[in-house]
Amino acid sequence: MIAGTSALIPDAAAQGGILRAAGYANGAYRANVLTSWKEIARYMGKGVRTVQRWEQDFGLPVRRPYGSNKKAILARPQDLDAWVAMRCKSRAALEMPGDDSSGGRPGQLVGRLCMLNAGMETARMLRENHHALMREINVALQELRASIASIEMKQR
Repeated sequence: MIAGTSALIPDAAAQGGILRAAGYANGAYRANVLTSWKEIARYMGKGVRTVQRWEQDFGLPVRRPYGSNKKAILARPQDLDAWVAMRCKSRAALEMPGDDSSGGRPGQLVGRLCMLNAGMETARMLRENHHALMREINVALQELRASIASIEMKQR
């Protein structure tokens, strides 16, 4: 069990992520990128120290801009939601009694279906994040090529 995740409900993560669990479902808080520990903590409904510990101990997906100090961070809400969905899914798998796939009780079958749906949703979010990252990389690569070409033109 992850320390400090008692408020995170797997259903909330599977049905719209932390945004709904933290009370931002009605559109009061929407950001493409969270730029501080305080924003990340507010988004996740936890304290700053807790989310910093999650990054250190459990691999909370935050990024640090290249060449900046350790204090500057960036996080995308989609990445945080996918991370929580994966953590909650693995926690639910650990708590599920037995793995008898030969005709278990209906409750176990429903639980397995819920886990499967959560896994599919996580895969969808990860795929979308992958595509977004590839677009970002392509833009950065184009900018780099343009910079190199301008430097070469100045040297001539």
